[in-house]
Amino acid sequence: MKEEKKIEFTQKWIGDAVKKLLQKEDIYESDMERIKYLRIGDCDFGYEYSLEMSTAAPPEPYFGDTYCGDEWDPGVYGPLTGSFIQLYIDYVKKNLNLFHSIDSETGERSLQLSDYEFWHQYKEEYKEPEGEEDGWEDGEKQQQQKAFEKTILCERYREKISDEDAYDEWYRRTGWTIQQDIRLFSGLEVLRLYGGKYQDMTFLRAMPLLRVLEVVETDFVSLEGIDDLARLKQLCCWLD
Repeated sequence: MKEEKKIEFTQKWIGDAVKKLLQKEDIYESDMERIKYLRIGDCDFGYEYSLEMSTAAPPEPYFGDTYCGDEWDPGVYGPLTGSFIQLYIDYVKKNLNLFHSIDSETGERSLQLSDYEFWHQYKEEYKEPEGEEDGWEDGEKQQQQKAFEKTILCERYREKISDEDAYDEWYRRTGWTIQQDIRLFSGLEVLRLYGGKYQDMTFLRAMPLLRVLEVVETDFVSLEGIDDLARLKQLCCWLD
């Protein structure tokens, strides 16, 4: 019988949070399959990492936070669903110039996804097939969302470095390596990325059950793997 692989995290604070959630000191690959929800990144954009996790399956459809903004409000824009997702993928590939971002300090170019312009162009023109219910007005589903939020473990982490330049370097370096840890969450159904910089989207292939993805001010060096987003049920891309 093949021995199961023990998980090693590049970021100790992520590993510590997983151990706290699962109440285990040693984490193995099968343990990571138990985690169904992950929200990670600089969620307040204040150089402090925030991590949310749950072993409970998020409700369908997923609505985001109780105090979320327009990005999860179907009356304004709302997450992309159904055929909208494939249409958005095609739109991004044809209009890459709209998504380029340039780092003011390093001059490095990357891509940040946003569906703002897409919605303005397609919301009235493109219609979902009849019978596809979003569930936003369903009181029972709203209660399910609130019940799910009570299962979430929330952790925050800020590196203890007094020198500002040294902290900036740690923060930049962490943004690059955090992707290696996220790909370990093989059982995810909902993944929400806030900030950070990723090589591409291929790490999502390690999450076969993923049905909801949110990306907020998240940089990608390459959009390789973007076609895999077509398997999602909900996709939300926005800039703060």
